[in-house]
Parts: sequence; C-alpha cells; structure tokens
Amino acid sequence: MGTRGHELCDRHGYPTELGALLDQIVDLTKQFLPNSRGIVLSPSISTGDFLWQRDGSEVVFLSDIDGFVFADTDASGRDRFRQALKHLASVGGGSHFKIDLAVCPSAALGQMPQTFQMAETAIAGFVLVGDDLLSGFPRQFDPRASRQAFLMNLWKPLDYYGSPGWTQAAARLLLDIPLLASSEEGTCHPGHRARAEWLLTTRPGRLGTDPAIRAGVEAALEGRRTPPGDETRLRELLVPALRASIAALDDGPPPPRDPDAALVARFTNWLPPRTPRRRLGELRSILRRPTMPWRDIAWWRARKEALGGAALWGLLVFTLDSEERTPGPGIANCLSRFARRPELNPNDTDFLEKARQQYRQGLVELYPSLG
Repeated sequence: MGTRGHELCDRHGYPTELGALLDQIVDLTKQFLPNSRGIVLSPSISTGDFLWQRDGSEVVFLSDIDGFVFADTDASGRDRFRQALKHLASVGGGSHFKIDLAVCPSAALGQMPQTFQMAETAIAGFVLVGDDLLSGFPRQFDPRASRQAFLMNLWKPLDYYGSPGWTQAAARLLLDIPLLASSEEGTCHPGHRARAEWLLTTRPGRLGTDPAIRAGVEAALEGRRTPPGDETRLRELLVPALRASIAALDDGPPPPRDPDAALVARFTNWLPPRTPRRRLGELRSILRRPTMPWRDIAWWRARKEALGGAALWGLLVFTLDSEERTPGPGIANCLSRFARRPELNPNDTDFLEKARQQYRQGLVELYPSLG
C-alpha cells in the first residue's frame, strides 16, 4: 500500500493487518496531534521481534506497540490521543494488546534519557512518520538505568499472574537478562531474540555462564520462536534464573527469600541518581496525598524502585516457589513503604491480590500519569 507501516511489515514478515493498524495510528495522530513532528517505533516491533498468531481468520497480536510521538500539545490533547489509542487496541488486537506511544514535546529530541532502551531505539528504531528523528536519541547509556528497569519489570509476571498472558510475560522478563548482560558490557545489542542468541553463544561474564540463567533464557527464546512458550518450564525456571541474575550483577550472595533491609539497600546501590525533576515529581505526589509527615519524608528520601523491586522479588518467590507456603513479613513491609499504605496481613487468604493492588497504587503514587 506504499505506507511506511506496510514497509515495516514487508521487512519482517508481519501480517498486513498490522500494517493497517499502523496506518490507523498515523491517522489518529493527524487527527488529535495535527502539529506532530513524527512517530518513532521502538524495539521490539522495529527489530522483527513483534509476536502475533492467526486464530482462524483473525490475527491476534501478542506483543505491544511501543514508541514515541513528538508533538507540542496540551494535556487535553494527550489524553484524547491516549484514549483513542486505547480504543484502537481494544478492537484491533488480543485481550492483552497495548499501544503505548509516549507523547513528547518536540524539544525532547536531543534530550532523551541515556538509557539502554533509548540507545537501542537510536540504533534500530523505525520512523513511521517524519524525518531525521533517530538522530535525536542518545547512543550512550547508563547501565544503572538498565538495572532500575529490570527491578520494575519484575512486576510483569505478577501483573499477568493467573491469566493467559502469564507465560509471555515470564518469557519477556527472562529476556531482560541478556539486555542486562549487554548493558553491563557497555554495548547495545538490539532485539530480544538477537540478544538472547548472543548471550547463549558468547557466554558473557557471570550472566552468560550461569546454568540457571542459561536455562531460563533458552526457555524464553523458545517462547519467542513458538509463542507463548512452555508454561510449566517457565514456572520452574523463572525464580532460579532471577536469583542467579541478582547475585551475578553485583557479585553478591543470592537474595533472601523474604526481602529485608539489606536487599533494599543492595538494590538502592544499583540505581542511577534521581534527577531534580524526579525529586520534584515525588514531592508533588506527597502534596497531592499527604499521610503522616514522617512517612511522607521517609518515602521521599527512599529509592522507591529498590523498595518495589524487593517486594516483587519476594512475591515472585511466594507465588512460584513450591516450598514457600506463606508470604514473609518483608514483602508487606516493602509494599507498605513503596505505596505509603498500611501494611497488609500476610495471613490473609487473598494476600496476593491485595499485594498486587497495593503495588499498582504505589506505581500511580510514583508515576501519577499512570492513574
């Protein structure tokens, strides 16, 4: 059909239905963000890693569409655009399919954060609309930002726990390990599958040689080749691979089954410094919903990604490790501090669901735009 979306589909063997959806995204951008400078699609769709299946005559999209729209607009315009994308995803893909296009001001080009994901987009992103946009993305990155993203991505299997999307979410988390290995080396290997194959072939450092990690990455890679993958095998391998990865990243001991103060401190040392903008955003969250001064000050001073990551680690062990019968108190403590909410009772029969709700509350507390 001549559009860049269909060009991308031809390049990677994606279905024509995806090309038609990309055309609709372009149309919505013109409608709601008429002064946009362009659209950049980031990996995985730009690297050929987008997953999809045919279900009879229907195409089901298993991966999300991620990227950026550069446009100068107000909050109302962004909200209308997001709602239009949400509606398009609900009628144009599978039950868990999302279209996540961040709307950024045009001035953000050249000022994008120096993270692995941004460098990957600079190297292997796809310009759906516009010209010379990829030159505005950095090619340098801070490995500590990759560790921070890894801690927050521990949420994905828990978010999908009990649903058909769990297997895919677990595989996707395991494929963060090759990203970490690449990041720790200071190099950027674009694409989930290419990175996994690189790790398994070249065996970089402790992350590339540990048997538990390699088994987990192999299972995740197979899940990408024939989605969604082997659920039973992924359940067996996820926690051991994560445990070994945490130990390998800082040459420390395996993390405790129940998170404690030492694990939170350890994760805090992984993280990049907070920007002044981040600190100001957290202060605004406190002013919007004050609790007790001492709790608010402690929350503002703490690194929330470390608290949340420690809680998520404990929840994953509790849900997936057959030896864990009841959640330890450290999970409830970390979640309470992360979300500025009262501690949950670990003995509640619905503890897992309450814990997931409290983590979501903490995410909105930390990133109000998610609300």
